[in-house]
Amino acid sequence: MNSADYEFEVYDSISRVDPGEWNSLRDVASDPFMDPRFIEAVEIGFAKACRFRHVIVRDSQRRPMAIACLSSYTIGGASLAKGRFQKILAGLERAAPWLFKSKLILCGLPVSAGQSHLRFAPEADRAAVLRCLDRVARQFARREWARLILFKEIDQAGCSDLGPLESFGYRRADSFPMNRVEPGSRDFADYLSKFPSKKRRPIRRSQKRLAENGLRVVELFGRDGVAERYTDAVHRLYEAVESRSAVQFEHLPPEFPRELARRMPDNTLFILICRGEQVVGFSMSLVSETTFHGMVLGVDYEVNAEAEVYFNLLYQSIDSALRHGAQEICIGQTTDALKHDKLGCYQVPLSIYVKGGRWTMKAVLKAGFSSIFPPRPLLYPREEAQPEIDGPHPAELPDVADRAVVDVGAC
Repeated sequence: MNSADYEFEVYDSISRVDPGEWNSLRDVASDPFMDPRFIEAVEIGFAKACRFRHVIVRDSQRRPMAIACLSSYTIGGASLAKGRFQKILAGLERAAPWLFKSKLILCGLPVSAGQSHLRFAPEADRAAVLRCLDRVARQFARREWARLILFKEIDQAGCSDLGPLESFGYRRADSFPMNRVEPGSRDFADYLSKFPSKKRRPIRRSQKRLAENGLRVVELFGRDGVAERYTDAVHRLYEAVESRSAVQFEHLPPEFPRELARRMPDNTLFILICRGEQVVGFSMSLVSETTFHGMVLGVDYEVNAEAEVYFNLLYQSIDSALRHGAQEICIGQTTDALKHDKLGCYQVPLSIYVKGGRWTMKAVLKAGFSSIFPPRPLLYPREEAQPEIDGPHPAELPDVADRAVVDVGAC
């Protein structure tokens, strides 16, 4: 096969793509993030903030060799930095937001779930595919006046596929690691039984506080009318947590969870913690036959002080994932120490590939790449899961946005 004969076609909406051709390069059973329904929910939810390009790369016989989603999105300049440099950028951004807001071209979608949005056919020439995608990304960047081009959330296996990007001027950097739960337990009680008693006791006390404060847990599929129950008041719970986050890559509009619930009714799961009819905490996740991935979490901070809503959402989420039999359970890219010390989570590395879209940003990256994209080494690799130490007290709700994994049961 002559990879020089590779051609590509670009679509501005996933609705224009042949779903059969697109789905031929994704695992329907375990890959909800490349489901056209998921992509369409993102397009509708982010219609005011983003533009999209979807690419199919084909060989000379018109067989699909790769599919990819690209999007243009604007973030704050301090979003990806760390430490002192992040504080400096944040201060400058407040003084001159027009100067420090950065439009990116993502090979990916503007939803942080630790997922790539690029899939290859097994026999595809990776370098030839990436040459096509780089061309699309550069054209998109010129049209959007974007400062950066970024291939995001690439796992270790994916990095071997994307290595040729470095020959096209991209540099690899660390993304935020993903926190995972070890699968195999029957439910959260079984999972918790493997912990030392000094770790089990505070978790059980935390679980009891829901009932003591008159709260109940409701688990719903998207098909159970969640879109109508996801009111603006519920969305403000997410915004309350997101506003305190040290990492603010994207801001999810309320239309996105609603559209996702409508379009993927059997794959979108919500956990609601309610006082009467009032929702005081929730999490939303995307599930497949074998995976659970956290998407959104929101908490009423006043009620949390009484009933530890945040942690109970995590407990219930892990319980739901284990009961579902998921083999891959992801619960977010933040609050790493808490999830490790308290819940026995471990981290897996993720990477990004970055290139300047304009000459000014190319110069900035050359001068300060490691400050803008600092190393993020794994603190809690898999072999160190479930350490024999006490975790933080459940009342210590971290001031960071998070995502939790959920399952669904009867209302």
